[in-house]
Amino acid sequence: MDERHNKRWTRWANRSLLALEGTLTGVACAFVICLFRLSRDSAAPVIATWLSSWKEHWYTAPLWLFVLVAAARFLGWLVGRVPLISGSGIPQTELIVRGRLHISRREWLRILPAKFAGCLISTLGGLSLGREGPCIQMGAATAALLTGLWDRFWFSGHIHIAAGAAAGMTAAFGSPVAGLLFVFEEMKSRFTWGGFIAVGFAVASAEVITRFVFGFGLVFPFSHVQAPSLAECWLLPVMGVAMGAAGVFYNKALLGTKNFEAAHTPLSQNWRILPPMLVAFVLALTCPAVLGGGEDLAGSLIRFAADPSAVLLSLLLLAALKIAFSLLSYTGNVPGGILMPMLCIGALLGALCGQAALGAGLVDETSWQSFIIYGMAGFFVSMVRVPLTGIALVTEMSGALCCLPGAFVVAFIASWTADALRCPPVYDSLRAAIVVSRKK
Repeated sequence: MDERHNKRWTRWANRSLLALEGTLTGVACAFVICLFRLSRDSAAPVIATWLSSWKEHWYTAPLWLFVLVAAARFLGWLVGRVPLISGSGIPQTELIVRGRLHISRREWLRILPAKFAGCLISTLGGLSLGREGPCIQMGAATAALLTGLWDRFWFSGHIHIAAGAAAGMTAAFGSPVAGLLFVFEEMKSRFTWGGFIAVGFAVASAEVITRFVFGFGLVFPFSHVQAPSLAECWLLPVMGVAMGAAGVFYNKALLGTKNFEAAHTPLSQNWRILPPMLVAFVLALTCPAVLGGGEDLAGSLIRFAADPSAVLLSLLLLAALKIAFSLLSYTGNVPGGILMPMLCIGALLGALCGQAALGAGLVDETSWQSFIIYGMAGFFVSMVRVPLTGIALVTEMSGALCCLPGAFVVAFIASWTADALRCPPVYDSLRAAIVVSRKK
C-alpha cells in the first residue's frame, strides 16, 4: 500500500513540476516573441510612412536603396555565421524534437539573438516573409536555454523544446489551441501525459502574457463574417479541391525556386539576399501592398467592394505579385518564415473564388467574405498537411467561429487532394534538405 502511495505521490510531483516548468517556459517565450512583435509593429508603420513620401523628397529612394543593400550584406554575413537561422526555423526545430539534430546550449545562445535580428531586418526590409516560423524557433531556443535551470533536457524526447515552440507559435499567432496541436500533429511528438501537461501549460501561459500583458488581439478582423447558407455549401468541396491543387502548385514552385537559386546563383552567401531586396525596393515604390508577410493585405480584403467586375482584376494582379515575390523572398537562405505569406496567398485566392462566385450569382453579398477564411485554411493545410492545426489556427486568428464547420470540409478535402496529387508536405521536403546539407 505504501509503495503504491509513493508511486502516486511521485507521479503527482513530477506532473506538478512539469506544469511549473511549462508555465515558466511559456512566460519566457511569450516575452521574447512579444518584444519581437512590438519591435516590428512599431518600426513598420514608421518606415511605410517615410517611404510614402519618396515623390516629394527625392533623397528617400536612394537612401532606402542603400539601407536595403547594407541589410542584404549583413543578413548574408549573419547566415554565414549562424547557418541554422536560415529559412523559417520550423524544420530545424522539428528535427531537434525528433532527436535527429543535436544543438548545444552554446549554439542556442547564438541562434536566439541572430534569429531575432535576422528576421526583424528581413521583414522590415519588405521581403515577403512571415515572423511566425522564426517565432517558433525563437521559442524553442528560449526553452532550450531554460532547461539548464532544471536539467530535464532528456524528458520525453525534448518535450521542453516542443513546449517552447508551441509557446512561440501561440505568442506569434495568438492561437493556443493551434500551438498545442502543432506539436503533436506536425512535429509528431509522442503523446504522453507529461508532455501534454508541459505543452498545455506553456501555451496557456503564453496566451495570457500575449493577450493580457502585451494586449495583442485577433490578427485578422474577420469575427463578423457570415458563413454560407445551406444552399451555398455545395461550393465548399469545390473550394477544397481548388485550394488543394493551388497548394501543390505553390509547394512545388517554392521548392523548385529555392533549389534553382541555390544551384545556379553566381553570388556568394554574403550577397545572395541582395536580389530579393532589390525587388523589394522596386515594389516599395510601386506596389507596397505585397511587401511583408501579408497580415495587412489579408485583413484589408474584407473591405473590398462586393462588385466582382471592379475587383477581380485587382485581386488577380495582387495574388500573382504576392506569389512571385514570396517565391523570390525565400531564396538565398534568408531568415524568415513562409506561414504568413501562405495564409495571405490563401486569403487572396479565397477572395478571388468568393468574388467569382458572387459575380456568377452562386453566393450572396453577406457570405462571399467567408471564402477568404476557407482559402486560408485550405491553402495552409494543402501545404503543411496538418488539418486540425490549420483549422484551429485560422479560426483563432480570425475569430470567425461560424465558419468552423465549413473550414473542416475545405481543409480535409484540400489535404486529401494534395495527397492524391502525391505532393509531400513542404516541411518534410525542407527537413530532408537540411539533413542532406549537414551530412555534406
